[in-house]
Amino acid sequence: MNNRGIVFVFALLVVLIMSILVVSFFVKSASENQMANKYANSLRALWLAEAGIAKVKSNSGMSGASGYIDNPNHTYSVSVNLISGTVNYYNVVSTGTVIVPGGENVQRVVQVTIKTNEVDSAKFKYGIETTTDLIVRGSVDINPDNSWKEFSVLDFADLFGLTKSEMRDSADHLYSPADFPAAINGVTWVDVPTGSTLTIAGNLAGSGILVVNGETHFSGTVDFNGIIYVIGKLTMTGTVVTNGSVLVESTTTVDTILRGNVTVNYSVTDINNALDGVRFLTKEIVSWREQL
Repeated sequence: MNNRGIVFVFALLVVLIMSILVVSFFVKSASENQMANKYANSLRALWLAEAGIAKVKSNSGMSGASGYIDNPNHTYSVSVNLISGTVNYYNVVSTGTVIVPGGENVQRVVQVTIKTNEVDSAKFKYGIETTTDLIVRGSVDINPDNSWKEFSVLDFADLFGLTKSEMRDSADHLYSPADFPAAINGVTWVDVPTGSTLTIAGNLAGSGILVVNGETHFSGTVDFNGIIYVIGKLTMTGTVVTNGSVLVESTTTVDTILRGNVTVNYSVTDINNALDGVRFLTKEIVSWREQL
């Protein structure tokens, strides 16, 4: 073999080696790119699952949720179930999915336990309960007949599972006597300035929980379903119908007065419906794990 043949063979070997190196480089690059994309999609799926948990926490109740973020191929789906034997612990399973066009979908599943505010409707035992003397005059009807208590001890935080400041901060509506409307629902808090009175001389229709921080006078036509909690003096002299429970927390020298056409109906159903407004005001994740 002459020198040219040797050079030719050597050149072929060099080309073959370079080709192998180039192919190996591209294969490695493609593999690393696939791994990087898979990792990115896996991380994206995890955050989609976390977004589903956040959605459930932000909802007013405790129910499932589904949706997507930024892209219809980036979805989350959440199931919610009350844990058997409990009243305020929920099992929440959230699945984040990245749909990869032409490829295998990527999913991550997160399971958490959420604790909500524990509220017991059994603690609301009377149609009307007051920490002071209950004065009843005129055409007043309390149903059932024994559904009232005076000189009681009321503990706001024990009843609602929230302190007064927490309830005020979480209320659906916050009013003063000047802007108090003719219809209310949800959790409503009213701040009455010292020396002033929330006077309802017209019509009021409402439901939920009404907390009045200050002296209150119902002198008009009131129809309310739920819980009324007055921190101060309460006087009812109009045409008033309440279904649920009325509680009055005031000083020992102030009487609670009912006179006029007042009907107080103790209703566990309306109490429970009202308490739904505070059961889900606080939601705490007490356990977290990823399902593998």
